[in-house]
Amino acid sequence: MKQIIILLALAFTSQNLLSQNSIDALRYSRLDYSGTARFNAMGGSFGALGGEISAITINPAAVGVYRNSEFTFSTGFVDYGSETNFRGNLRSDNKFNFNIPNIGYVGSYKGDPNGWKNYSFSIQYNRTNNFNKSSRLSGNSQDGSVINDYVNILNNNAATVSDVEAFAYPFGPSEAWETILIDTIRQNGVLEYVPFFFFQDNIQQRRRKESSGSQSETTFSFGGNYQDRLYLGGSINFQRIVFEQSTIIDERYTYDPPAEESEFLVTDYQEITTLQTRGSGVNFKIGAIYRVTDAVRVGASIHSPTFFGLNEEFIFESNSKFSDGRSFDSGETITNFGYRLRTPTRYSASLAYLFQQKGALNIDYEFINYSSARLNNRRNDQFDFSNGNNDISNTLNGAHNIRVGGEYNFLPFVVRAGYRYEGNPFSTNLTFNPDGTRTTYSIGGGLKSRNYNFDVAYFFSTMDLVDPFHQTADAPVNISEAFHSLIMTIGWRW
Repeated sequence: MKQIIILLALAFTSQNLLSQNSIDALRYSRLDYSGTARFNAMGGSFGALGGEISAITINPAAVGVYRNSEFTFSTGFVDYGSETNFRGNLRSDNKFNFNIPNIGYVGSYKGDPNGWKNYSFSIQYNRTNNFNKSSRLSGNSQDGSVINDYVNILNNNAATVSDVEAFAYPFGPSEAWETILIDTIRQNGVLEYVPFFFFQDNIQQRRRKESSGSQSETTFSFGGNYQDRLYLGGSINFQRIVFEQSTIIDERYTYDPPAEESEFLVTDYQEITTLQTRGSGVNFKIGAIYRVTDAVRVGASIHSPTFFGLNEEFIFESNSKFSDGRSFDSGETITNFGYRLRTPTRYSASLAYLFQQKGALNIDYEFINYSSARLNNRRNDQFDFSNGNNDISNTLNGAHNIRVGGEYNFLPFVVRAGYRYEGNPFSTNLTFNPDGTRTTYSIGGGLKSRNYNFDVAYFFSTMDLVDPFHQTADAPVNISEAFHSLIMTIGWRW
C-alpha cells in the first residue's frame, strides 16, 4: 500500500504531529554558529571587536573594521554523544561528522583619509547548525504503549471504522488498525476503540532516533570605517536547510505464562518514520561598532527574521507479529507538503576591551523571543496554521544568550578561550518542564604572521533535555547531549 495523503487530513488526525510545530520552529531558529577556529575558540564573542570574518555573522559592522583583504578556509570534526535515561535504563550513542564550517573572502579598499577611511565587502559561507545526532532508549512498563496515543486520537475524534480503514487517520492510528493493534468494543451502545493487547506481563519499549544534515548561511556584506571611530555594516544572507531524521520504535510484549502458538496474542510491534526537509531562506542584518577610547569598543546588531520556504516528505510504516506466527504490515504512508517559516528577530549588544597590541576581551549579549516564530502556508494553499502557531506561542519562550571570549598574543603565537551560555527556549509552564539550556567551553591557539595565520580550536558543548517520548508515556526521557569539536583554519592577508 502506497499513497499520498491530503495535507488537511495530515494536520488534524494526530496531536503528535501538531505538537511537532514548535520543535520544527525551534530547530531552525536556534542557531549554533560555527566558523573559523579563532571565532570558535573565543566562544563566538566578537560583536564589538570585529576584524574577524566569522564575526560578520554576529555583527556585520565587523567587516568595516578590516583594513586588509583576507581569505580563510576552515575544516572541522564533530563528535556527538548522547546518554538517555528512560525508566531507570541508561543507553548511550554517538555520531561522528566531518564538515567545512567556513570559507570566506574579504576585500578591503582605501577611501577618504578625512572621512570614510576604508570600505570592505565580504562573501562567505558559514555553518550555523549541525543536525548530525543519534540516540537510543529502552525501558519497561506494564501498559505504557504508543498505541494508547492512537486509541485516544480515534476516540477523541469519534472516528468511524470506515474512515480508519480508509486511512483518514494516518501516521499512527490507521496503521495500528491495519496491523491489528487496535480493536473496537461497544460501551452502552457507543463505539469505542481499545488496544488489541491484554494479559501482557511487560511491554519493552525501544527507540532509535538518528538525524543528519546542516543549516548554513551564505553572506554578502558591506561596511565602512569612519575616522577609525565608527564602523557600520550590513548584509544580506541566504540560508539553506538539509535535514533528515529516521525514528524506529519497537515494542515487545511478553506474557506470564508465555504466549503459546495456539493463541492470537501480539508479541512485537514496530513503526518506522522518516522525515526529510529541504528549504532555503533569506534575512538581513545591520550593525555598528563604536570606538569609545583606544581600549574600549561597543557594538550592536539586529538580525531580521529569516523567511524560509520549506518542503517536507514524511514516511510512516508499521508492522506487527503475533504468537501464532502471523504478521501484518501497514505498508508505507507518504505525504509531501510545503510551508513557510518566519524565525524570530535577534538583538545583540557587545562590549570589548583591547589591551593595546597584547590581547582583547569581548562580551556579547543576545536576546531571541522564540515564541514569535510563525508558520504559514504557501501561496495559493488554504491550510490554517493557527493551531501550530498557538503551540509555538505556548511552548517556546524568550531566551537570553551570553558569549565571552578573549585572546592574548605571545607573538607569533596567540592563545584564546571562550564561554557561551544559551538560555532555555522553552516555556516554564509546560508540565514536563524541559530545560534546553546549552553551555559551551572553548580553547584554542594559533600562529600569526603579517600575511598568514594558522589557528586551531576545541570546544565542548553540553545540553540536558526532557523528551516526553509519546503523549501517554508514564515517564519522560532524560537526554544528556555532548558535542566535542575540533576546528582548524588557515588564512591569508594582503
